[in-house]
Amino acid sequence: MQVTIDGVPYAPASGATAKIGIAVATHSRAEVLKNTLEQHIKHLPAGALLVVVDDGSIPAAVVPAGVQVIRHEQSLGIVAAKNASLQVLMNAGCEHLFLWDDDAWPIADDWHQPYIDSPEPHLAYQFLDLAGPRKLKDLAVLYRDEHHVAYTGQRGVMLYYHRRAIETVGGFDPVYGRGMYEHGDLALRIHHAGLTTWAFADVTGSGKLIYSLDEHEAVDRSVPRPDREKLVRRNASIYGQRRDAGYTAYVDYRPRKHLVLTTLLTSRPDPQRGARIKADATLLSAWAASIRGAEAVVLADELKTAPAGATRVHVPDVAMNVYFRRWLHICHYLRDHPDYTHVWCTDGTDVEMLREPWANMETGKVYVGSEPTLYADNWAARNHPEKVYQDFISAHRNDVMLNAGLLGGSREDVMAFAHGIVRLYYRIESYRFWKMEQANCAVGDMIAFGIVAKSFGDRIVTGPQVHTVFKSNGIGKELAFWKHK
Repeated sequence: MQVTIDGVPYAPASGATAKIGIAVATHSRAEVLKNTLEQHIKHLPAGALLVVVDDGSIPAAVVPAGVQVIRHEQSLGIVAAKNASLQVLMNAGCEHLFLWDDDAWPIADDWHQPYIDSPEPHLAYQFLDLAGPRKLKDLAVLYRDEHHVAYTGQRGVMLYYHRRAIETVGGFDPVYGRGMYEHGDLALRIHHAGLTTWAFADVTGSGKLIYSLDEHEAVDRSVPRPDREKLVRRNASIYGQRRDAGYTAYVDYRPRKHLVLTTLLTSRPDPQRGARIKADATLLSAWAASIRGAEAVVLADELKTAPAGATRVHVPDVAMNVYFRRWLHICHYLRDHPDYTHVWCTDGTDVEMLREPWANMETGKVYVGSEPTLYADNWAARNHPEKVYQDFISAHRNDVMLNAGLLGGSREDVMAFAHGIVRLYYRIESYRFWKMEQANCAVGDMIAFGIVAKSFGDRIVTGPQVHTVFKSNGIGKELAFWKHK
């Protein structure tokens, strides 16, 4: 049974998981948007999420009840509007994402079905040329069968993505500024990643499913012609270079939000110091004052007030070595805060930020601290008696010892790193219970940190760019992101 309320079809609650997401980007075209939304609602797939991304319209866009609005108070351009579209649909758990211009709409029921049924995870509504007597002659057909038509280029009228395509290569690249070539760039990255048969394709017969005012030259462009031409000149060379190089980099579609985390766990003794640390915010004052370009968060069990410039988050007391326990709290905090893009976890009592690392952090790289010594160091062998650690020290005795006081990367990588340390800790503690491991315990997480770092292979980065020479009081501060003791 199909239920319709105020002209909008709804699916039963059990199935209304918004697998289909539709986002319409608009900027100061109120009448165009009004007509477009009326047509979308008329042909809205059952259970679909319909969102308008208002890129700074004056006055603000008005939408019917049941349509969600994401608004930029100031216009940020096409790239930001489309990335906001991706973010809201991805966050809603949509599997099939349809990104529309505000001057195009569906003209048939089940218009979405050929796109969803296609094995191609990215397609786009295409018209070969303008409908009227004036012709652009800017596209050619490369391939055609009963299901698909492939072209030499792409128009941005309606863009379809399966969720896995965005998860693989990300969204629209801010390198294109306010827009032009951004959707072609994303299409090529998806294609170069091996996900699509053709970079620029559509379903056969889409002209009977979708109407475009742009195709019929029946609407003024939302970007004035002089601005468009300037953007095209700037962006064409970037696009061309990437096209020919097979560029596939992941681009985060979320607004960049950064985090620096530290812990101050004082409810139990520090096994390296043999005593409890004081729950004193001044211990973290220099750290908090140094953080720039990110939120500074302290995870603490007894601390009552955060140092100036930081936020305190209470964590529970846990019967666990504090050096391992910190990774448990870090993992849980990152799990519960998916809105961060890049994260650093640092010691708080002896680390300070020297310069913002964010613009220089490469996608996929994991940044770690290190010491001017090797794993052959006598301290390592003496203070980490467990067999897993001893085997690692023996196998890597001539490798530089990594230091757990600094860890940076994407939220996902840092969370995975923290989880790896926690897994290792509980595995070794299980061995101890089963009498497969001796009673003596490692004083801390330094060797566990090294073991997990090795699992990241050549993605690990350390050295002068990351931090000053450990315990040198600042040698290398001219280059480093962080000062470590």
